[in-house]
Amino acid sequence: MVITSTLPKLVISEYGRNIQKMVDHAITLKDREERNKVAQAIINVMGQLNPHLRDVHDFKHKLWDHIFIISDFKL
Repeated sequence: MVITSTLPKLVISEYGRNIQKMVDHAITLKDREERNKVAQAIINVMGQLNPHLRDVHDFKHKLWDHIFIISDFKL
């Protein structure tokens, strides 16, 4: 038996569906300042979910790269 999901495919699955939903919400915000605040908060959560990235040089930059990829470069 094959079970298929009707949920959209995750862009970077290691962050999970909740991060994907937060990024999707951030894309819809019209106010640039508010969008940046939300993006910063998402970056902080992503860092907490993947503490192993803190060992990577310039890990915040890597998280920003990931959020841009998740948002399909719309953020």
